[in-house]
Amino acid sequence: MSTVPDTRSAPVWIVRVTWVLLAVVPGPLGDAVADSGRTAQVVFTAAAWSLWAIGVAASAWLSPASLTAIRCIAPAVSIGLVVATLARPNLADSAVLWPLVSVALAVVATFAAFLPDYAAVHAQASAYGAERRLPLRIPIPHVAPMLLVWTLTAGAVSGFLFSLAGEVWLLAVPSGLTAIGLAWLAATRLHRFARRWLVVVPAGIVVHDHVLLAETFMVRAHAVTSVRVVDTPGEALDLSGVARGALVVVSLREAETLALSPYLARMLGTLDAVHVRGYAVAPTLTGQALAALTKPPATT
Repeated sequence: MSTVPDTRSAPVWIVRVTWVLLAVVPGPLGDAVADSGRTAQVVFTAAAWSLWAIGVAASAWLSPASLTAIRCIAPAVSIGLVVATLARPNLADSAVLWPLVSVALAVVATFAAFLPDYAAVHAQASAYGAERRLPLRIPIPHVAPMLLVWTLTAGAVSGFLFSLAGEVWLLAVPSGLTAIGLAWLAATRLHRFARRWLVVVPAGIVVHDHVLLAETFMVRAHAVTSVRVVDTPGEALDLSGVARGALVVVSLREAETLALSPYLARMLGTLDAVHVRGYAVAPTLTGQALAALTKPPATT
């Protein structure tokens, strides 16, 4: 099986095309800052074009890092365009049509970037040899903290931009340092979720998940007795982190040692290393995962 990602995937091209069109369609930013000072116009225009350029690069270059980037940037651009549209001095005139189109394009790009198929293409782009990388669903307990980190970061960056635009230099320095610190925290924290995969290789099956596991867990193909889709993990160790939807349970011939992250060990109330005869994971694309697991890729 080739590890070359399927760039014909519809979500990939939806994100690419809509993002490029954002530079073509007249947006609301110009009108929103028209009556502001020159500094504000330069700051917000430069910020808008910087975000757009990063989005273009992230949509063109497929990788887990670019997946994290586009999923962080696209919602911010959508919200920014909505705010800029509402801030236009003549919101009711006919010229508001194009700003609304730009908002719609950003929303479509954001929606497509969060589709499971889109993440799968980015994950496969980083695969080696005959690997098949299958993204795992985000555990429900982590959704709220992720949204909080993203919101705090977006707020800090916005505060920095507004302090620059208003030429409040004493506020710009601490707000800028805060924005940089939160952006680094958000990037490192959120990126872990773009690198959670169930990996099928000719030699066996790998769970790559630094959120729930202390180290990558691999079992040889001959050690697997069955793979099935279930609603609950049953006696298998739940490595989904409490994710919504169907689970894939991998049953093993003999007990294997699995190292848990401190978070999962606390959640399960157990030691940081356990012996398991089976485990359950939650791939975003359950059908594709089951097909890959029941028919491992051939060596290239």
